[in-house]
Amino acid sequence: MWFTVGGTVLSIQDEMENVFVWEHLQAYEGLSKGAWLGMTFNPKGGTLVWHDNTAVNYSNWGQHDTGPSMLSQNSCYWIQSSNGVWRLGSCTNVTMGVICKIPRVEESSFSRAALPENTTAIAVVVLSTLALCAVLGVVIFLYKRRQSAERGAFESARYSRTTANPSESAEKNILVSDMEMNEQQD
Repeated sequence: MWFTVGGTVLSIQDEMENVFVWEHLQAYEGLSKGAWLGMTFNPKGGTLVWHDNTAVNYSNWGQHDTGPSMLSQNSCYWIQSSNGVWRLGSCTNVTMGVICKIPRVEESSFSRAALPENTTAIAVVVLSTLALCAVLGVVIFLYKRRQSAERGAFESARYSRTTANPSESAEKNILVSDMEMNEQQD
């Protein structure tokens, strides 16, 4: 058995998978003649098995490679990049590439696991932004209110001063608004 980090050497379960692998191997035909298949000969049953000891139920052997006398424990098997046909070969052949196969991760289980974390993070960001905007709005409102209170109702009022004593001056100090002054000038 050949294992790699998180995967195993190529196994092909049906014709669709064989065509898929073959189509991708054609892109590398100049670099290698094919790719090793992760199968071995089981002498007890006289059959070929994949790396996980499941029977090889699909095959795409060339015309001369199908005889049982050709199979042995010392044989290695590969898929040709030129035509997708399986062949027997020397296990020391260095012109073959290796394709590793990893188990498929179901997207739905991955999405469901990631969704609550993402939703929570998005909700926290949105709520924090809204809270910050609300606080900023209250600060602006209070600032403008304070400015208008400092100006007060006497913003345009005018004072008249006299040099008389304080009690007389209190009586003589008159608030005159701009409007009253405009009426007197007319």
